[in-house]
Amino acid sequence: MKRLCDSVQATLGRALMVLVGVMTLTVAWQVSSRLLARLCLAMDWPVFIQPSRWTEELAGFQLAWVALLGAAWVLREGAHPGLDLAYRELGPRLRRGVDALVAILVGLFSVVVLVYGGLRLVFMTRELGQRTAALNWPMAAVYSVVPVAGMLLALFALESFLQALQPPSEEGP
Repeated sequence: MKRLCDSVQATLGRALMVLVGVMTLTVAWQVSSRLLARLCLAMDWPVFIQPSRWTEELAGFQLAWVALLGAAWVLREGAHPGLDLAYRELGPRLRRGVDALVAILVGLFSVVVLVYGGLRLVFMTRELGQRTAALNWPMAAVYSVVPVAGMLLALFALESFLQALQPPSEEGP
């Protein structure tokens, strides 16, 4: 299980790096095209460059994809912010119980809301034939990241649950 999750997380990390890089280029083009168009107007030059209309929509989709997929990556890293004042005071056995409960809740949310609800959303938008306004992409393709992120979160929550069931190698204070 650990090897599978390590491999999935490494691939996910690379995909997130590419997404963030492309999103940066998208936003840079959006800003540049607006500035160039304004400069042409201010200098009374013929306007050959129109502000890009599709980049705002694409950047919004990319941001949503990065947020959802990044949530899975951060869950695996154990880097989600949390209030651990009381958690730190618990004994190792009780900590494992809390970790198992949190993993169960994250897994349930991921499967019910993100996977099941996300698949319903994808199928519904596909059936209705909804398309994006500027890019004319099928909304089902845009929304497909929701169940994918849910499956990744569920996988990492299952790993966390199984780790919580393992006795610690060394009991701490």
